[in-house]
Amino acid sequence: MGRMQPWIVVLAWCLNVLVLSLALAIFEILVEKANGWASGSNPKGAGRELFRDSLISEICEKPYLTAYHLFVFLLILPLILGGELLLVEALGIGHPVFLSSLFAGSAHLVMQVGGVTFIPFLFLTAAWFFILVVEDLLWFLLNWHYPKSMEDLLAGNIWWHTRWLTLGSIKLPRFYVTISFVAVIFLTASLSPLWLSSAANLR
Repeated sequence: MGRMQPWIVVLAWCLNVLVLSLALAIFEILVEKANGWASGSNPKGAGRELFRDSLISEICEKPYLTAYHLFVFLLILPLILGGELLLVEALGIGHPVFLSSLFAGSAHLVMQVGGVTFIPFLFLTAAWFFILVVEDLLWFLLNWHYPKSMEDLLAGNIWWHTRWLTLGSIKLPRFYVTISFVAVIFLTASLSPLWLSSAANLR
């Protein structure tokens, strides 16, 4: 395979995030309808409230977590992302290599796709973080059961978001900004072998 530019890998990452977020948002709209945060689900099943008013819910900036969200975002989504990585390897698009010389003698498993070397765990973690934001935003943008959803979101009238940023006349859930920032850090770090090898070649 010829040399692939890093921006192509990042573009593929963005498209993957968008497709997975769109699929998940549509699924949630079909299941939840206008009852966001699984509030219309069985309170003894998918809608079961977990970690109410806890440190975990505070970190997530939600009043509580639900069984549904833990199942989807801590099990199903990581399995999908991991499955994609295995598929890439199985199709021969990428291959794992060790670049121990770049990491002070410690061997770190990295992956190379079309000449772009990156660390898969960080790459997929970045996708996971960004899907949290994009999927949530798409739920509001596309929710045909809740026509005023974007209006309510931008007015800060969504009860399951507990922290808000005011930007002029609109409000946004604070986690949209903080989690996106974390995702960018992880994505940048995932490409660190590329930056390190470029720096090493300049010496």
